[in-house]
Amino acid sequence: MSARPSKRRIAIIGAGFTGSVLAAHLMRCADEPTSLHLIERMPSVGAGLAYSTPNAAHLLNVRAYNMSAYPDDPRHFLRWLWAQDDGAGAAPPSGHAFVSRARYGAYIQDVLREAMTAAPSHVSLTVSQAEAVDIASDARGTRLRLGNGTSLPVDTAVLCVGNFAPSPPPVTAPEVYASSRYVASPWDWPALATIAPDAPVLILGTGLTMVDTVLSLEEQGHRGPIVALSRRGLLPQTHEETRPFKSFIHPQVMPRTVLDVMIALKADVRRARETGFDWRSAFDALRPYHHLIWSHLPLEERRRFLRHARPYWEVHRHRIAPEVAARIAALCANGRLTIRAGRLQTLHLVPNGVEATVRARGAEGTVWTRTVGSIVNATGTECDFSRIAHPLVKALLTRGLARPDPLRLGLDVTMDGALIGEDGQVSDRLFALGPISRPPFWEMTAVPELRSQCARAARHIARLPRSATPLPESALAGARAIS
Repeated sequence: MSARPSKRRIAIIGAGFTGSVLAAHLMRCADEPTSLHLIERMPSVGAGLAYSTPNAAHLLNVRAYNMSAYPDDPRHFLRWLWAQDDGAGAAPPSGHAFVSRARYGAYIQDVLREAMTAAPSHVSLTVSQAEAVDIASDARGTRLRLGNGTSLPVDTAVLCVGNFAPSPPPVTAPEVYASSRYVASPWDWPALATIAPDAPVLILGTGLTMVDTVLSLEEQGHRGPIVALSRRGLLPQTHEETRPFKSFIHPQVMPRTVLDVMIALKADVRRARETGFDWRSAFDALRPYHHLIWSHLPLEERRRFLRHARPYWEVHRHRIAPEVAARIAALCANGRLTIRAGRLQTLHLVPNGVEATVRARGAEGTVWTRTVGSIVNATGTECDFSRIAHPLVKALLTRGLARPDPLRLGLDVTMDGALIGEDGQVSDRLFALGPISRPPFWEMTAVPELRSQCARAARHIARLPRSATPLPESALAGARAIS
Protein backbone atom coordinates (compact mmCIF):
# COMPACT_ATOMS: atom_id res chain seq x y z
CA MET A 1 0.00 0.00 0.00
CA SER A 2 1.31 3.45 -0.89
CA ALA A 3 2.23 5.81 1.93
CA ARG A 4 0.12 8.83 2.73
CA PRO A 5 1.46 11.80 0.71
CA SER A 6 3.47 14.31 2.71
CA LYS A 7 1.57 17.25 1.21
CA ARG A 8 -2.03 18.04 0.37
CA ARG A 9 -2.26 17.95 -3.45
CA ILE A 10 -4.72 20.29 -5.17
CA ALA A 11 -5.15 20.57 -8.94
CA ILE A 12 -6.74 23.71 -10.41
CA ILE A 13 -7.79 23.15 -14.01
CA GLY A 14 -7.84 26.46 -15.84
CA ALA A 15 -5.73 29.53 -15.09
CA GLY A 16 -7.95 32.40 -16.16
CA PHE A 17 -9.38 34.78 -13.56
CA THR A 18 -11.08 32.12 -11.41
CA GLY A 19 -8.24 29.59 -11.39
CA SER A 20 -5.54 32.19 -10.79
CA VAL A 21 -7.43 33.99 -8.01
CA LEU A 22 -8.33 30.67 -6.36
CA ALA A 23 -4.63 29.73 -6.39
CA ALA A 24 -3.74 33.09 -4.83
CA HIS A 25 -6.31 32.61 -2.06
CA LEU A 26 -5.16 29.04 -1.40
CA MET A 27 -1.57 30.20 -1.05
CA ARG A 28 -2.81 32.68 1.55
CA CYS A 29 -4.92 30.32 3.64
CA ALA A 30 -3.29 26.87 3.41
CA ASP A 31 -2.09 26.10 6.94
CA GLU A 32 -0.51 22.71 6.24
CA PRO A 33 1.98 21.47 3.60
CA THR A 34 0.22 21.95 0.26
CA SER A 35 1.23 21.37 -3.34
CA LEU A 36 -0.84 23.33 -5.86
CA HIS A 37 -0.91 22.36 -9.54
CA LEU A 38 -2.28 25.03 -11.88
CA ILE A 39 -3.04 23.50 -15.27
CA GLU A 40 -3.65 25.76 -18.28
CA ARG A 41 -3.72 24.77 -21.93
CA MET A 42 -2.83 28.27 -23.16
CA PRO A 43 0.77 29.60 -23.00
CA SER A 44 0.01 32.30 -20.43
CA VAL A 45 -1.83 32.28 -17.13
CA GLY A 46 -4.00 34.91 -15.48
CA ALA A 47 -5.67 36.58 -18.44
CA GLY A 48 -7.97 33.79 -19.59
CA LEU A 49 -10.47 34.31 -22.38
CA ALA A 50 -12.03 37.42 -20.88
CA TYR A 51 -8.85 39.44 -20.40
CA SER A 52 -6.61 38.17 -23.19
CA THR A 53 -8.13 40.46 -25.82
CA PRO A 54 -5.48 42.47 -27.70
CA ASN A 55 -7.99 45.27 -28.33
CA ALA A 56 -7.57 48.30 -26.07
CA ALA A 57 -11.14 49.34 -26.91
CA HIS A 58 -12.47 46.33 -24.99
CA LEU A 59 -13.17 47.84 -21.57
CA LEU A 60 -14.25 46.31 -18.30
CA ASN A 61 -17.98 46.44 -17.66
CA VAL A 62 -17.39 47.23 -13.97
CA ARG A 63 -15.72 50.33 -12.57
CA ALA A 64 -12.15 49.99 -11.31
CA TYR A 65 -13.05 50.50 -7.67
CA ASN A 66 -15.03 47.24 -7.63
CA MET A 67 -12.48 45.03 -9.42
CA SER A 68 -10.09 44.00 -6.65
CA ALA A 69 -9.16 40.31 -6.65
CA TYR A 70 -9.55 40.27 -2.87
CA PRO A 71 -12.94 40.92 -1.24
CA ASP A 72 -11.18 41.83 2.03
CA ASP A 73 -8.98 44.42 0.28
CA PRO A 74 -11.30 46.42 -2.01
CA ARG A 75 -8.63 48.97 -3.02
CA HIS A 76 -6.09 46.37 -4.14
CA PHE A 77 -6.68 46.88 -7.87
CA LEU A 78 -6.70 50.66 -7.50
CA ARG A 79 -3.34 50.61 -5.71
CA TRP A 80 -1.98 48.41 -8.49
CA LEU A 81 -3.27 50.83 -11.14
CA TRP A 82 -1.82 53.85 -9.37
CA ALA A 83 1.56 52.13 -9.05
CA GLN A 84 1.83 51.57 -12.80
CA ASP A 85 3.97 53.91 -14.87
CA ASP A 86 2.71 54.09 -18.43
CA GLY A 87 5.61 56.33 -19.48
CA ALA A 88 3.25 59.00 -20.80
CA GLY A 89 2.85 60.97 -17.59
CA ALA A 90 -0.93 60.41 -17.63
CA ALA A 91 -2.89 60.87 -14.44
CA PRO A 92 -3.70 57.56 -12.69
CA PRO A 93 -7.19 56.22 -13.46
CA SER A 94 -10.04 57.17 -11.18
CA GLY A 95 -11.83 54.46 -9.26
CA HIS A 96 -14.86 55.33 -11.40
CA ALA A 97 -12.99 54.61 -14.65
CA PHE A 98 -13.57 51.62 -16.91
CA VAL A 99 -10.07 50.42 -17.76
CA SER A 100 -9.10 48.05 -20.56
CA ARG A 101 -9.52 44.32 -20.09
CA ALA A 102 -5.97 43.69 -21.24
CA ARG A 103 -4.76 45.88 -18.40
CA TYR A 104 -6.87 43.93 -15.96
CA GLY A 105 -5.40 40.68 -17.30
CA ALA A 106 -1.93 42.04 -16.47
CA TYR A 107 -3.20 42.80 -12.95
CA ILE A 108 -4.40 39.22 -12.40
CA GLN A 109 -1.02 37.93 -13.60
CA ASP A 110 0.63 40.17 -11.02
CA VAL A 111 -1.79 38.96 -8.33
CA LEU A 112 -0.63 35.40 -8.98
CA ARG A 113 3.06 36.38 -9.05
CA GLU A 114 2.76 38.33 -5.78
CA ALA A 115 0.93 35.43 -4.12
CA MET A 116 3.70 33.05 -5.18
CA THR A 117 6.35 35.40 -3.78
CA ALA A 118 4.52 35.82 -0.48
CA ALA A 119 3.51 32.16 -0.09
CA PRO A 120 4.76 30.43 3.07
CA SER A 121 7.45 27.79 2.68
CA HIS A 122 4.99 24.92 3.21
CA VAL A 123 3.00 25.89 0.06
CA SER A 124 4.27 25.32 -3.49
CA LEU A 125 2.75 26.10 -6.88
CA THR A 126 3.51 24.31 -10.12
CA VAL A 127 2.16 25.75 -13.37
CA SER A 128 1.77 23.31 -16.27
CA GLN A 129 0.88 24.17 -19.85
CA ALA A 130 -1.28 21.19 -20.69
CA GLU A 131 -4.88 20.17 -21.19
CA ALA A 132 -6.63 17.89 -18.70
CA VAL A 133 -8.37 15.21 -20.78
CA ASP A 134 -9.55 12.59 -18.30
CA ILE A 135 -10.29 12.21 -14.61
CA ALA A 136 -11.10 9.45 -12.13
CA SER A 137 -12.13 9.97 -8.53
CA ASP A 138 -13.30 8.05 -5.48
CA ALA A 139 -12.91 8.18 -1.71
CA ARG A 140 -9.16 7.51 -2.02
CA GLY A 141 -8.50 10.54 -4.17
CA THR A 142 -8.43 11.79 -7.71
CA ARG A 143 -6.20 11.18 -10.69
CA LEU A 144 -5.97 13.43 -13.74
CA ARG A 145 -4.61 12.56 -17.13
CA LEU A 146 -3.15 15.39 -19.20
CA GLY A 147 -2.96 15.60 -22.96
CA ASN A 148 0.82 15.19 -22.85
CA GLY A 149 0.41 11.74 -21.27
CA THR A 150 1.21 12.80 -17.72
CA SER A 151 -0.85 11.24 -14.94
CA LEU A 152 -1.30 13.36 -11.83
CA PRO A 153 -2.64 12.02 -8.49
CA VAL A 154 -4.26 14.69 -6.32
CA ASP A 155 -6.50 14.95 -3.27
CA THR A 156 -8.76 17.59 -4.78
CA ALA A 157 -9.44 18.81 -8.31
CA VAL A 158 -11.15 22.13 -9.04
CA LEU A 159 -12.55 22.92 -12.50
CA CYS A 160 -12.09 26.60 -13.35
CA VAL A 161 -12.51 26.19 -17.09
CA GLY A 162 -14.39 29.45 -17.71
CA ASN A 163 -16.74 29.94 -20.63
CA PHE A 164 -17.28 27.90 -23.76
CA ALA A 165 -17.93 29.20 -27.26
CA PRO A 166 -21.57 29.31 -28.39
CA SER A 167 -23.11 26.39 -30.23
CA PRO A 168 -24.20 26.95 -33.84
CA PRO A 169 -27.68 28.46 -34.25
CA PRO A 170 -30.57 25.96 -34.56
CA VAL A 171 -30.57 26.20 -38.34
CA THR A 172 -29.43 23.30 -40.52
CA ALA A 173 -26.57 24.66 -42.58
CA PRO A 174 -23.52 22.36 -42.27
CA GLU A 175 -21.88 23.80 -45.37
CA VAL A 176 -22.05 27.29 -43.86
CA TYR A 177 -20.66 26.23 -40.49
CA ALA A 178 -17.81 24.38 -42.19
CA SER A 179 -16.87 27.40 -44.31
CA SER A 180 -14.57 30.33 -43.59
CA ARG A 181 -17.62 32.61 -43.89
CA TYR A 182 -18.78 31.49 -40.43
CA VAL A 183 -16.89 32.65 -37.33
CA ALA A 184 -17.93 30.20 -34.63
CA SER A 185 -16.39 32.11 -31.74
CA PRO A 186 -16.33 35.90 -31.37
CA TRP A 187 -13.11 35.52 -29.37
CA ASP A 188 -11.31 33.91 -32.32
CA TRP A 189 -9.25 37.00 -33.15
CA PRO A 190 -7.45 35.47 -36.20
CA ALA A 191 -10.81 34.46 -37.72
CA LEU A 192 -12.24 37.96 -37.21
CA ALA A 193 -9.12 39.39 -38.84
CA THR A 194 -9.90 37.54 -42.09
CA ILE A 195 -13.19 39.42 -42.60
CA ALA A 196 -12.79 41.75 -45.57
CA PRO A 197 -12.94 45.48 -44.67
CA ASP A 198 -15.93 46.20 -46.94
CA ALA A 199 -17.81 42.95 -46.40
CA PRO A 200 -21.35 43.11 -44.96
CA VAL A 201 -21.41 41.23 -41.64
CA LEU A 202 -24.26 39.55 -39.78
CA ILE A 203 -23.68 39.20 -36.03
CA LEU A 204 -25.93 36.76 -34.21
CA GLY A 205 -26.69 38.32 -30.82
CA THR A 206 -27.10 41.89 -29.62
CA GLY A 207 -25.59 41.69 -26.12
CA LEU A 208 -22.18 42.38 -24.61
CA THR A 209 -20.43 39.91 -26.91
CA MET A 210 -21.88 41.64 -29.97
CA VAL A 211 -20.54 44.96 -28.67
CA ASP A 212 -17.06 43.44 -28.34
CA THR A 213 -17.28 42.02 -31.85
CA VAL A 214 -18.29 45.36 -33.37
CA LEU A 215 -15.41 47.11 -31.59
CA SER A 216 -13.00 44.44 -32.83
CA LEU A 217 -14.16 44.95 -36.41
CA GLU A 218 -13.90 48.72 -36.04
CA GLU A 219 -10.38 48.53 -34.66
CA GLN A 220 -9.21 46.41 -37.59
CA GLY A 221 -10.54 48.96 -40.07
CA HIS A 222 -13.79 47.32 -41.10
CA ARG A 223 -15.99 49.67 -43.18
CA GLY A 224 -18.86 47.48 -44.35
CA PRO A 225 -22.40 47.46 -42.94
CA ILE A 226 -23.09 45.36 -39.85
CA VAL A 227 -26.44 43.88 -38.85
CA ALA A 228 -26.83 42.51 -35.31
CA LEU A 229 -29.75 40.11 -34.85
CA SER A 230 -31.39 38.69 -31.74
CA ARG A 231 -34.86 37.46 -30.81
CA ARG A 232 -35.77 40.78 -29.14
CA GLY A 233 -33.16 43.18 -30.50
CA LEU A 234 -32.19 44.44 -27.04
CA LEU A 235 -28.97 46.39 -26.49
CA PRO A 236 -27.15 46.53 -23.14
CA GLN A 237 -27.92 49.63 -21.10
CA THR A 238 -25.24 52.20 -20.27
CA HIS A 239 -23.52 52.63 -16.92
CA GLU A 240 -24.14 55.88 -15.08
CA GLU A 241 -23.21 56.98 -11.59
CA THR A 242 -25.39 55.43 -8.90
CA ARG A 243 -26.05 56.29 -5.26
CA PRO A 244 -26.72 54.02 -2.28
CA PHE A 245 -30.33 52.91 -2.20
CA LYS A 246 -32.21 50.60 0.17
CA SER A 247 -33.71 47.62 -1.66
CA PHE A 248 -37.17 46.23 -1.02
CA ILE A 249 -35.60 42.89 -0.07
CA HIS A 250 -35.86 41.67 3.50
CA PRO A 251 -33.67 38.55 3.98
CA GLN A 252 -36.33 36.89 6.14
CA VAL A 253 -39.18 37.49 3.67
CA MET A 254 -38.05 36.44 0.21
CA PRO A 255 -40.20 36.61 -2.94
CA ARG A 256 -41.32 33.22 -4.19
CA THR A 257 -42.27 34.12 -7.77
CA VAL A 258 -40.65 36.02 -10.63
CA LEU A 259 -43.72 38.25 -10.79
CA ASP A 260 -43.22 39.22 -7.14
CA VAL A 261 -39.61 40.20 -7.86
CA MET A 262 -40.52 42.26 -10.92
CA ILE A 263 -43.40 44.09 -9.22
CA ALA A 264 -41.26 44.97 -6.20
CA LEU A 265 -38.30 46.03 -8.37
CA LYS A 266 -40.52 48.31 -10.49
CA ALA A 267 -41.87 49.85 -7.28
CA ASP A 268 -38.28 50.47 -6.14
CA VAL A 269 -37.48 52.14 -9.47
CA ARG A 270 -40.48 54.46 -9.08
CA ARG A 271 -39.46 55.24 -5.50
CA ALA A 272 -35.89 55.93 -6.61
CA ARG A 273 -37.00 58.32 -9.36
CA GLU A 274 -39.30 60.17 -6.97
CA THR A 275 -36.30 60.90 -4.74
CA GLY A 276 -34.07 61.99 -7.62
CA PHE A 277 -32.22 58.69 -8.09
CA ASP A 278 -31.64 56.84 -11.35
CA TRP A 279 -33.22 53.41 -11.95
CA ARG A 280 -29.73 51.95 -11.82
CA SER A 281 -29.49 52.72 -8.11
CA ALA A 282 -32.58 50.61 -7.42
CA PHE A 283 -31.36 47.82 -9.68
CA ASP A 284 -27.88 47.73 -8.14
CA ALA A 285 -29.31 47.73 -4.60
CA LEU A 286 -30.71 44.29 -5.42
CA ARG A 287 -27.32 42.86 -6.39
CA PRO A 288 -26.24 41.61 -2.92
CA TYR A 289 -29.43 39.54 -2.78
CA HIS A 290 -29.35 37.90 -6.24
CA HIS A 291 -28.09 34.57 -4.90
CA LEU A 292 -30.60 34.60 -2.05
CA ILE A 293 -33.53 35.39 -4.34
CA TRP A 294 -32.53 32.65 -6.80
CA SER A 295 -32.16 30.07 -4.02
CA HIS A 296 -35.70 30.77 -2.83
CA LEU A 297 -37.36 30.54 -6.25
CA PRO A 298 -38.93 27.12 -7.00
CA LEU A 299 -37.61 25.34 -10.08
CA GLU A 300 -40.65 26.24 -12.19
CA GLU A 301 -40.24 29.91 -11.29
CA ARG A 302 -36.59 29.76 -12.35
CA ARG A 303 -37.75 28.31 -15.66
CA ARG A 304 -40.27 31.13 -15.99
CA PHE A 305 -37.54 33.70 -15.41
CA LEU A 306 -35.33 32.14 -18.10
CA ARG A 307 -38.20 32.00 -20.62
CA HIS A 308 -39.61 35.48 -20.14
CA ALA A 309 -37.54 37.86 -18.02
CA ARG A 310 -33.92 36.89 -18.63
CA PRO A 311 -33.19 39.00 -21.74
CA TYR A 312 -34.62 42.16 -20.15
CA TRP A 313 -32.87 41.47 -16.86
CA GLU A 314 -29.48 40.98 -18.50
CA VAL A 315 -29.45 44.18 -20.57
CA HIS A 316 -30.17 46.16 -17.40
CA ARG A 317 -27.93 44.16 -15.11
CA HIS A 318 -24.86 43.83 -17.39
CA ARG A 319 -24.26 47.35 -18.64
CA ILE A 320 -21.50 48.87 -20.78
CA ALA A 321 -19.11 51.75 -20.17
CA PRO A 322 -20.35 55.18 -21.34
CA GLU A 323 -17.53 55.57 -23.86
CA VAL A 324 -18.36 52.18 -25.40
CA ALA A 325 -22.07 53.03 -25.51
CA ALA A 326 -21.23 56.29 -27.30
CA ARG A 327 -19.31 54.43 -30.01
CA ILE A 328 -22.16 51.96 -30.55
CA ALA A 329 -24.71 54.78 -30.68
CA ALA A 330 -22.61 56.66 -33.26
CA LEU A 331 -22.37 53.56 -35.47
CA CYS A 332 -26.15 53.10 -35.28
CA ALA A 333 -26.73 56.78 -36.05
CA ASN A 334 -24.58 56.77 -39.20
CA GLY A 335 -26.08 53.52 -40.47
CA ARG A 336 -22.98 51.38 -40.09
CA LEU A 337 -24.66 49.23 -37.43
CA THR A 338 -28.28 48.10 -37.53
CA ILE A 339 -29.98 46.27 -34.65
CA ARG A 340 -32.77 43.91 -35.74
CA ALA A 341 -35.22 41.76 -33.76
CA GLY A 342 -36.16 38.46 -35.32
CA ARG A 343 -35.44 34.78 -35.70
CA LEU A 344 -32.95 33.26 -38.13
CA GLN A 345 -34.75 30.96 -40.56
CA THR A 346 -32.20 29.71 -43.11
CA LEU A 347 -28.56 30.04 -44.12
CA HIS A 348 -27.18 29.18 -47.56
CA LEU A 349 -23.75 29.49 -49.10
CA VAL A 350 -23.79 31.60 -52.26
CA PRO A 351 -20.90 32.61 -54.52
CA ASN A 352 -20.28 35.94 -52.78
CA GLY A 353 -21.01 34.93 -49.17
CA VAL A 354 -23.93 33.62 -47.11
CA GLU A 355 -27.60 34.29 -47.75
CA ALA A 356 -29.49 34.65 -44.46
CA THR A 357 -33.27 34.65 -44.18
CA VAL A 358 -34.83 36.13 -41.05
CA ARG A 359 -38.39 36.38 -39.78
CA ALA A 360 -38.89 39.69 -37.98
CA ARG A 361 -40.21 39.64 -34.43
CA GLY A 362 -43.99 39.60 -34.04
CA ALA A 363 -46.89 37.30 -34.83
CA GLU A 364 -47.02 38.57 -38.41
CA GLY A 365 -43.34 39.33 -38.77
CA THR A 366 -42.12 39.99 -42.27
CA VAL A 367 -39.39 37.84 -43.78
CA TRP A 368 -36.25 39.53 -45.06
CA THR A 369 -33.19 38.16 -46.78
CA ARG A 370 -29.67 39.54 -46.84
CA THR A 371 -26.40 38.35 -48.33
CA VAL A 372 -23.38 38.93 -46.13
CA GLY A 373 -19.69 38.24 -46.43
CA SER A 374 -19.38 36.77 -42.93
CA ILE A 375 -21.50 35.63 -39.99
CA VAL A 376 -20.20 35.90 -36.43
CA ASN A 377 -21.86 33.87 -33.68
CA ALA A 378 -22.02 36.19 -30.66
CA THR A 379 -25.06 34.60 -29.01
CA GLY A 380 -23.29 34.11 -25.69
CA THR A 381 -21.46 31.27 -24.04
CA GLU A 382 -22.68 27.68 -24.21
CA CYS A 383 -23.93 26.58 -20.77
CA ASP A 384 -25.55 23.24 -21.65
CA PHE A 385 -22.77 20.81 -20.78
CA SER A 386 -24.43 17.97 -22.64
CA ARG A 387 -23.50 19.87 -25.84
CA ILE A 388 -19.90 20.71 -24.93
CA ALA A 389 -17.13 18.66 -26.55
CA HIS A 390 -14.36 19.56 -24.09
CA PRO A 391 -12.56 16.24 -23.33
CA LEU A 392 -12.51 16.68 -19.55
CA VAL A 393 -16.20 17.60 -19.49
CA LYS A 394 -17.00 14.54 -21.59
CA ALA A 395 -14.95 12.36 -19.24
CA LEU A 396 -16.73 13.70 -16.16
CA LEU A 397 -20.16 13.06 -17.69
CA THR A 398 -19.22 9.66 -19.12
CA ARG A 399 -17.84 8.46 -15.78
CA GLY A 400 -20.91 9.79 -13.94
CA LEU A 401 -18.80 12.15 -11.82
CA ALA A 402 -20.86 15.18 -12.91
CA ARG A 403 -24.18 16.02 -14.50
CA PRO A 404 -25.72 19.09 -16.17
CA ASP A 405 -28.14 20.98 -13.96
CA PRO A 406 -31.86 20.70 -14.84
CA LEU A 407 -32.00 24.19 -16.38
CA ARG A 408 -28.83 23.67 -18.44
CA LEU A 409 -27.07 26.66 -16.89
CA GLY A 410 -23.89 24.73 -16.07
CA LEU A 411 -22.82 21.76 -14.00
CA ASP A 412 -24.94 20.67 -11.06
CA VAL A 413 -23.03 21.77 -7.95
CA THR A 414 -23.64 22.61 -4.31
CA MET A 415 -23.30 26.12 -2.89
CA ASP A 416 -19.70 25.15 -2.03
CA GLY A 417 -19.05 24.22 -5.66
CA ALA A 418 -18.89 20.46 -5.04
CA LEU A 419 -19.85 18.45 -8.13
CA ILE A 420 -23.02 16.38 -7.93
CA GLY A 421 -22.64 13.07 -9.73
CA GLU A 422 -25.02 11.24 -12.00
CA ASP A 423 -26.26 9.29 -8.96
CA GLY A 424 -27.02 12.46 -7.00
CA GLN A 425 -24.06 12.02 -4.65
CA VAL A 426 -22.05 15.10 -3.66
CA SER A 427 -18.31 14.75 -4.24
CA ASP A 428 -15.81 15.66 -1.55
CA ARG A 429 -12.96 15.60 -4.10
CA LEU A 430 -14.25 17.40 -7.21
CA PHE A 431 -15.30 21.04 -7.39
CA ALA A 432 -16.29 23.54 -10.07
CA LEU A 433 -16.01 27.32 -9.73
CA GLY A 434 -16.68 30.28 -11.96
CA PRO A 435 -19.33 30.52 -14.71
CA ILE A 436 -19.79 26.74 -14.93
CA SER A 437 -21.00 26.75 -11.29
CA ARG A 438 -23.80 29.27 -11.76
CA PRO A 439 -26.86 26.96 -11.31
CA PRO A 440 -27.29 27.50 -7.53
CA PHE A 441 -26.54 31.22 -7.81
CA TRP A 442 -27.76 32.49 -11.21
CA GLU A 443 -25.16 35.30 -11.07
CA MET A 444 -21.59 33.94 -11.22
CA THR A 445 -19.89 35.75 -14.08
CA ALA A 446 -18.67 39.11 -12.75
CA VAL A 447 -15.55 39.74 -10.67
CA PRO A 448 -17.35 40.87 -7.48
CA GLU A 449 -19.15 37.51 -7.26
CA LEU A 450 -16.24 35.39 -8.52
CA ARG A 451 -13.65 36.77 -6.10
CA SER A 452 -15.92 36.07 -3.11
CA GLN A 453 -16.59 32.55 -4.40
CA CYS A 454 -12.84 31.93 -4.74
CA ALA A 455 -12.14 33.20 -1.22
CA ARG A 456 -14.84 30.97 0.31
CA ALA A 457 -13.82 27.95 -1.75
CA ALA A 458 -10.14 28.33 -0.79
CA ARG A 459 -11.01 28.24 2.90
CA HIS A 460 -13.30 25.24 2.40
CA ILE A 461 -10.87 23.25 0.25
CA ALA A 462 -7.92 23.94 2.56
CA ARG A 463 -9.82 22.20 5.39
CA LEU A 464 -10.76 19.04 3.45
CA PRO A 465 -9.20 15.74 4.59
CA ARG A 466 -6.37 14.35 2.51
CA SER A 467 -6.48 11.03 0.69
CA ALA A 468 -5.26 8.00 2.59
CA THR A 469 -3.59 6.55 -0.52
CA PRO A 470 -3.08 7.84 -4.07
CA LEU A 471 -5.57 6.62 -6.65
CA PRO A 472 -3.80 4.07 -8.89
CA GLU A 473 -3.04 4.64 -12.56
CA SER A 474 -5.41 1.79 -13.42
CA ALA A 475 -8.33 4.04 -12.41
CA LEU A 476 -7.87 5.84 -15.73
CA ALA A 477 -8.26 2.73 -17.87
CA GLY A 478 -10.10 3.57 -21.06
CA ALA A 479 -9.09 7.23 -20.97
CA ARG A 480 -8.19 7.31 -24.64
CA ALA A 481 -11.70 6.16 -25.58
CA ILE A 482 -13.20 8.98 -23.53
CA SER A 483 -10.90 11.75 -24.70
